[in-house]
Amino acid sequence: MIVTNPHHETAIVVRRDGQTVSFIRLKTGKLSCERMTETMFREAWRESSLPLPDTIERFLEHGRIHGATQEAVKGLARLQERDRTVIASLF
Repeated sequence: MIVTNPHHETAIVVRRDGQTVSFIRLKTGKLSCERMTETMFREAWRESSLPLPDTIERFLEHGRIHGATQEAVKGLARLQERDRTVIASLF
């Protein structure tokens, strides 16, 4: 899921368990996972209509250039693979 906040920042949600949300915010420098409670997350972030494949690729490219934690890279890679699998199963 792609989300934005009132400061026009973009993030990708990589895990959500009903209690905690893990997401990667596109920001200057190294990408890393952040966590928030579900309630705080819903107050601060709104779902975006940006295309998931393009946004993931943009985040991965930013990570290649500026660095990213292993957790962020693995989260993005898993999400990218899940998206490919879902699209492939449609055809």
